[in-house]
Amino acid sequence: MQIVSMCPLAMRLARVLTPCCIVIAVLAAGCQSTPPTTIVADAGPTRAATPLPITVRVLTPTTEPTPTPIPTQTPVPVKTIWVAPELPANMHAAMVEDVKQLGQIQPGGIQVQLGTDEMSDIVIDTSDDAAGGIALITRTYAVAAPFPTIADSITLSALTAYWQGDTTALTSLTNDGSVPTLFMDADTRAGLVLLLGEPSASTPIQLVETRDLIATAWATRPSSFAILPFGQLEARWKLIWLDGMNLFDKQLDASTYPLTLHVRAHPRTSEDTNLASQLPASTDRDPTKLSIVAMTGVTALVRGTAVQMERKGITYPAEKIRDWLVTADVTHISNEVSFWDDCPPPTFNDGTSMCSDPKYIELLQYVGADIIELSGNHLWDKGTQHLSPTIKMYEDLGWPYFAGGRTYTESLRPVTMTVDGNRIAFVGCNWFGADWATPTNELPGSALCGADDPHNLDLITPTIKALADDGYLVIATLQYAEFYFYQPTAQQESDFKALRDAGAVVVNGSQGHHVQGFDVSAHGFIHYGTGNLFFGDQFEQGAHQMFVDRHAFYNGKYLGADLRSAFIEDYSQPVPMTPEDRAKLLKTLFEATGY
Repeated sequence: MQIVSMCPLAMRLARVLTPCCIVIAVLAAGCQSTPPTTIVADAGPTRAATPLPITVRVLTPTTEPTPTPIPTQTPVPVKTIWVAPELPANMHAAMVEDVKQLGQIQPGGIQVQLGTDEMSDIVIDTSDDAAGGIALITRTYAVAAPFPTIADSITLSALTAYWQGDTTALTSLTNDGSVPTLFMDADTRAGLVLLLGEPSASTPIQLVETRDLIATAWATRPSSFAILPFGQLEARWKLIWLDGMNLFDKQLDASTYPLTLHVRAHPRTSEDTNLASQLPASTDRDPTKLSIVAMTGVTALVRGTAVQMERKGITYPAEKIRDWLVTADVTHISNEVSFWDDCPPPTFNDGTSMCSDPKYIELLQYVGADIIELSGNHLWDKGTQHLSPTIKMYEDLGWPYFAGGRTYTESLRPVTMTVDGNRIAFVGCNWFGADWATPTNELPGSALCGADDPHNLDLITPTIKALADDGYLVIATLQYAEFYFYQPTAQQESDFKALRDAGAVVVNGSQGHHVQGFDVSAHGFIHYGTGNLFFGDQFEQGAHQMFVDRHAFYNGKYLGADLRSAFIEDYSQPVPMTPEDRAKLLKTLFEATGY
């Protein structure tokens, strides 16, 4: 018999199981098909089969584990801010750093990145704000020249012509009519290119490091001028007015000043606007940080001046220059004469023993007096008893006083004040002589300059140094010898410079009936004689020429002097000089002081 295609296990089961069970067993055994095999039964007797054990395994279906879902992360919003590469390098670096800092302070909801082009969410550039924009940086460029420059102003059209290659357009800016060279640093040039376009290759422009700008311009004067950021001005520069606009004028409408560069952020959405508003904003000319102090010369409301006040009104002397005084934050008056209720009516022939009617104080109120100097030589002319009531008048008007007082100690006391954030101090003394408050008496009077010798400065210089060390911008005044010529003496130069060396940023010659010249350095400004203010019946021309020096302080720094000049007419009234007369006077004074 042949059994074909039956696996061995199935064959064994076939011998012992019923046909039905065979089918089940075969299926349970899971036999595999193999190639056909022919088996030939032997001829011997058939043996009884031994049953084989059968193990039946029941398999339990395996349940696959449910996979843990991977949480889906919400994409972090990304905001891009593009900083225009054409910005001056210092501005560009500052803006990039501000953007990076902004990215660090954002809560987890927004990521801030630097953008790569104008399609960013926020664009920072110098385009105008016609379509809206958030001001970030405002840079105001000043036109300046070395201090001994006679010209006071230029026009924008002349500056533009010069920039475009007309080298003769600004010859009026030099004292000798030569073609000037424009000095500036690289950042300023980049800013001006954004305002004025690229300059002509023929325009004489020289780029120098910021730290070398003033020295380089001075070395090539008078054929030099500069353009620099407003905050870099200092005593050795003369600020040049542009189209009649004076950056030392707090009332200036800065929006009309043509050399102002605005860097703005231009956001696309309200969300972007909120983000851009978090970027810090800055300006280098904030009027709330600018302080103007008007320093003046001799006031003596007597003789011819008082006669004209009686005839034409008490405020008559100040009517042509009042604006120079009332627009200052602090107006200084050095009033040399005491008030007296029984002062006789004035005449032109009252001589040198003088007093003033108390009603004349209206003139000082009219010009906005803020602080009174008491270093004068005529405080005791009608008796020492009149000075204390005069001081009481000042106190009642809220006017502090210095360089004199009711006692020796009070006379040496400086006056300190904070004006628009600038800490300013006033200190002065009488070098020339007369009417001193001394430690040996109880009389009111002017302040001594020296303890043992009134011509020494050992009582004033330590005070200046202490104030400067404490962070004050010190204005020092001297009632010096009265010279009737323009140039200072060698001793005068030495004494005035000693006060500046001690730390004063301004030294004012309050004694000068006759106007005198100047000295400027990196440490500050000296005017050896400012001339008379309200005292006009002297005969020398130099005693009729006068200045109101408007000193600019900004953000804790002295920026320089805005010199206003006038000629005293009608024995009493300063009248602003014509440009021609002013130019002659400045030329004379610069030459008198070696410039």
